[in-house]
Amino acid sequence: MPLFTGLNNVFPALTVDPVTGNLYAAWSDAHTIGFSASSDQGSHWTPTVTVNIAPASTAVFPWISAYGGTVDVVYYATNASTKDDPTAVWNVYVAQTLNDGASFAQSLVSNTPNHVGVICTNGIACAPGTRNLLDLFEVAIDPVNGRAGIIYTDDTLTKDSSGAPLPQIVLAQQQP
Repeated sequence: MPLFTGLNNVFPALTVDPVTGNLYAAWSDAHTIGFSASSDQGSHWTPTVTVNIAPASTAVFPWISAYGGTVDVVYYATNASTKDDPTAVWNVYVAQTLNDGASFAQSLVSNTPNHVGVICTNGIACAPGTRNLLDLFEVAIDPVNGRAGIIYTDDTLTKDSSGAPLPQIVLAQQQP
């Protein structure tokens, strides 16, 4: 990422591969997901690579998991040019690397969007309705079969009695 890029978006993520001991980090600059790896307990890190690709043009809230050399990075992404677009249609993505970030394979997690509108990353300074995703996003890799389990929030499934989106928690499991 270029010098002086703002990385003050909530929730950078770090994980340790329990098999290899390698460290992996992911973060957002409110547009792209950055990734770096370390094989020496954090003394040295690989150069930053961008994880998300079109149609995931703007991506936020990365989370990361690693097991046995497989690394999964999940994130919310849209093809809108900014996270502040009130018409942005968001989806859940997973990007997987088997080579410490030299390449990633990006996949759509769900066939339907999980949010429409702004996603605010300013914490309690956010306007109502822009933090409906509840800051809940997780990914884990099953050590038995190597498949990802992803937990995310979807506020498009139901509405409350006033018609406002009612966030729901969703579990997606990687298929063989």
